[in-house]
Amino acid sequence: MKNSMQTAALALLMAAVATSVAIHSIDATQITIFNECAHNISVCQTCCGGGTVTCYALEMGNGRHSIDVGASWPGGVIWGYPGNKADPVDGNEAKPQADLAEFTIGSGNLDFYDISNVNGFNLPLMITVTTIVSPGKESGLECGNPKCGSININSFCQSPNKITGGPGDGCYNVDGPTATSPTNGTEAFANACPDAFSYSTDFANHVYFCQTGSEYSVVFCPIPFRLNTLE
Repeated sequence: MKNSMQTAALALLMAAVATSVAIHSIDATQITIFNECAHNISVCQTCCGGGTVTCYALEMGNGRHSIDVGASWPGGVIWGYPGNKADPVDGNEAKPQADLAEFTIGSGNLDFYDISNVNGFNLPLMITVTTIVSPGKESGLECGNPKCGSININSFCQSPNKITGGPGDGCYNVDGPTATSPTNGTEAFANACPDAFSYSTDFANHVYFCQTGSEYSVVFCPIPFRLNTLE
């Protein structure tokens, strides 16, 4: 009887440890941000529909920073802008001038993510899934890797869209935040970055998903779009 009780207790302990490890694995979901641009950038993050903005400087040519987003990160947003000031005030000003990496981590058993040009564009951007949790697989929108490549702001940014100036140094998508169907202005962004949202309700084929517990990278100026965007 004593041995049976010990065996049962050991089985319960092992089950508890396994559950703890599984929970920890999900809780430890990370997003790693890379700067592959030929200049320093500042990267900012916020979540939850207007939470605290946190910014950090990333050195050119593969500077990186990892964030632990836990098992739930609703409305998470990551964006960047040139320079290494990493000031949340500048970051807030740059956000409506920038393309965004957007995440909803832990909605049911899924994560959702996308690239948004609804506000504008300033830096080439890519989201990759670095660890796919079973039964997920890379197939189309499932665990795919959306990107928005190199754009020459001066030649691209034509009326009705507008060059922003600092701190974002991008191009405003003037119609993007309010449009519910394509316009001449939003079509310019759609043609340049077909993987990304170009207006506020542009959901079709632009929302990617993967199983919660997967891990991600956000890459600024990814190869083959590594360039000096300040030229």
